[in-house]
Amino acid sequence: MNKYIIYSLFATPLLNISCNKFLAVDPPKTEVAAASAFSDEKTATATVGGLYTSMNNYNNQFASGLMSIVLSSLADDYNSAFTSYDEYKYNKLSPATSYLDRLWSQPYSYINHSNKIIEGVEASALSSTVKAQLSAEARFTRVFNYFYLSNLFNKVPLITDTKDLEANNRKGPASREELYAFMVDDLQKAAVDIADAYQGNERTRPNRKAVDALLARVYLYHGDWANAEAMADKVIADNRYELSRDLNTVFLKTSKEAIWQLQSVNLSTAGVNTWEGFSIVPAVATARSYYQVYDATVAAYEENDLRKTMWLKPYVVSNKTLYMPYKYKLRTGAPVTEYNTVLRLAEQYLIRAEARLNQNKLPAALQDINQIRERAGLAALPQTMDKAGIALALEKERQLELLGEWGHRWFDLVRTNRALPVLSKVKTDFSESDIKIPIASAILITNANLQQND
Repeated sequence: MNKYIIYSLFATPLLNISCNKFLAVDPPKTEVAAASAFSDEKTATATVGGLYTSMNNYNNQFASGLMSIVLSSLADDYNSAFTSYDEYKYNKLSPATSYLDRLWSQPYSYINHSNKIIEGVEASALSSTVKAQLSAEARFTRVFNYFYLSNLFNKVPLITDTKDLEANNRKGPASREELYAFMVDDLQKAAVDIADAYQGNERTRPNRKAVDALLARVYLYHGDWANAEAMADKVIADNRYELSRDLNTVFLKTSKEAIWQLQSVNLSTAGVNTWEGFSIVPAVATARSYYQVYDATVAAYEENDLRKTMWLKPYVVSNKTLYMPYKYKLRTGAPVTEYNTVLRLAEQYLIRAEARLNQNKLPAALQDINQIRERAGLAALPQTMDKAGIALALEKERQLELLGEWGHRWFDLVRTNRALPVLSKVKTDFSESDIKIPIASAILITNANLQQND
């Protein structure tokens, strides 16, 4: 059992949502009283570690594979043969669709956990250095969850403390601008306080460059091209990170490309390395997978693209060759060698490329795209390409490089207004209304001030 789990400030709900309070969470029997949780550095640090544990301790939860699976199905990355995901695959979401409640309630439980940490650290007698580090990690994780909530559901309540649970449960949605300003401010504060060095020998606790990497993404999504480029620059310039030339090493726990990873805790299933690997990789090597990369996406790979060779795996069903995502290659295995990779260097090159493109720095944008292509074994794109051509090339590289990771493809298509023209060619009856993700009915009844997406 992970040493952090006993210090979690509250349990992360799997499905159970109070019928009248979406923030109500029952405390676990192993909970450490709030006052003692921050009485010394070791206990306080373990409490923060419990936050990361709660995000990755059971299968098919928000941060342990679920979001990647459902958003890959909504887009054109890969889909599942399991009928519980059909409404995502066919883009027929309703407020009653399975798992939608988890995509809301679980990030809010992590935000509540982060808020408790920030308040507990501030009120403690810990040293200023420890206070700064732990508060910064909690701010980073709080923004990470708000980033996904805001991009999934557009307008969501902004809750930054635990002082009045009833008031928090009655809060209406913040505007996109309010959420964006909050995320930037919180990450800037975290960047000042967090250590640049990793805490420990692994990359499972965020450092300064993890903050910069997330800030680069936030800036990009808001169209702040200059700041997105500047933040990505900082990460790319750090020699601790490098594009792994062997694609089979990118998602290992020792990967030099990793900026931030989550470690599976294996509370329910022995030998799990990552929950995505556990879900997607068959128990028997010769068996079929129940996850299939969309045919149109398989066809998008150029000849000799190493990403198709290394990150997809063929299997046969009814004499037809299908492909499953294969970035994580282990269903189970000991010792653990793979960690859930949340932030990695390749994304920063693609962020910088998009930021440069939108500042009309075309040669520099191509240079970044070509770094990713050349690592994949492909020829560099010519410097004669115009802006529109580079934009399409970048869209394709983001699709193939980040396939199946954390909903990147869905968010990219939505934020660039490309969902309708792209997905209507892949899916039957895909329409403008399919772009919005509804809030689950179980969530809406908890707060009369919440608003359903149009």
